[in-house]
Amino acid sequence: MKTYENTSVQTYNSFHIAAQADRITIFESKEEAQNYFQESSNSDILKFVIGGGSNLLFTSNFKGELLKMENKGIHIIDERNAYVWVKVAAGENWDDVVSWAVEKGYGGIENLSLIPGTMGAAPVQNIGAYGVEFKDVFNSLEAIDIKTGELRNFYFLELDFDYRYSIFKGELKDRFIITSVVIKLNKYPKLQLDYGQLKKEAKEISGKTNPDIADVRAAVIKIRESKLPNPDEIPNAGSFFKNPVVDKKTFRQLKDKYPQIAYYDLENNTYKIAAAWLIEKAGLKGFNIGNVSTHPQHALIIVNNGNASGSEVWSFAKHIQAKVRDQFSIELQAEVMTI
Repeated sequence: MKTYENTSVQTYNSFHIAAQADRITIFESKEEAQNYFQESSNSDILKFVIGGGSNLLFTSNFKGELLKMENKGIHIIDERNAYVWVKVAAGENWDDVVSWAVEKGYGGIENLSLIPGTMGAAPVQNIGAYGVEFKDVFNSLEAIDIKTGELRNFYFLELDFDYRYSIFKGELKDRFIITSVVIKLNKYPKLQLDYGQLKKEAKEISGKTNPDIADVRAAVIKIRESKLPNPDEIPNAGSFFKNPVVDKKTFRQLKDKYPQIAYYDLENNTYKIAAAWLIEKAGLKGFNIGNVSTHPQHALIIVNNGNASGSEVWSFAKHIQAKVRDQFSIELQAEVMTI
C-alpha cells in the first residue's frame, strides 16, 4: 500500500488537470484494501474511488482521499463447452484484458478494444463501443464496503445496468471499491459488426469474407486511433457527453427538420442520437475558448490545449450543452464524472 499526502492529481487523470488531493491511497492487493478499511472504518474523511482517471474531471482541489486499486491478475476460473469464465483483478488495464482475450481466441470484448481505464471501472461505467456493452459479458464482481471493510459479491441483476450506468454511479456511489470482476467469454465468438464502418474495416484488414476477433480488434484500434486523440499527447477524457436517447415523437420532429441526423434505433420506440453530430451541427467542432476546445476531428472530444483548469473545462462543456439545447431542445448529459 502506498499513501501520498497533499499531492498533485495531474498524473491520475487523462485531462492532466493540475489539482491537488489531500491524500491518495493505492492498494496492491484485496487484503491490503480490506485491512485498511476495517481499521479506518470510523474515518469521516471524504473518499472517492478512481481507476485510470480517463473518465474524470477535477473541477477543484479534492478535499478528501482518493482510493485506487493496482492489483493484477487474469485467471480462468471455469470452462465449459462454449464459454470460459475469467476473473480479472480490478487494477488490470482494460485494453490489456481485451488483448489477452483475443490472443486466447475468446470473444465478446474485442469491440471494446482501446477503451482507456481499468477493469474495476468497466462495470461502474458499463463501458461500450461499436454495438457492445460491458454488461453483455459481465458475470459478477467482488468489492469492499469502504465504510466497514466487508467483502461482498455482486451479480448481474444487482448492478442495474443501463446506458453508461450501473448502481455504482447511483445508489452505491462512493460506497464500494471493486477488487475483481468475473466476465463470461465465448470460445466460439459471434462477431458484432453491425456498427458503422467496422465491418468494412475488418474485412479490409483481414482480406477475408469472414474476419475473426483479431481482425475486429485491429479494425476497432485503427478506427479509434484515426478519430480519437491519444490522452498522453492531447489531454482529454474521450467522449465527454452521452448520446441522448429520445422518444419517437421527438425523433420524428428532428428527422423532419434534419434528414441527415445520425441516430441508432433502440427498443421501445426510442432512438439514440449521436451527440457528436449534434455538437458539430451546432457549429462547435474545433471550437475553442482559451485553453479548451473540441477536437477538430471529433466534436464529442473536449481537449485541454495547455494549462486549463478543471473549472475551465467544465465551463466549456456547459457552453456546449447550452448551444445544443438552444438549437435542438436536447439536454446533453456528461459521461465524464466531475469532482
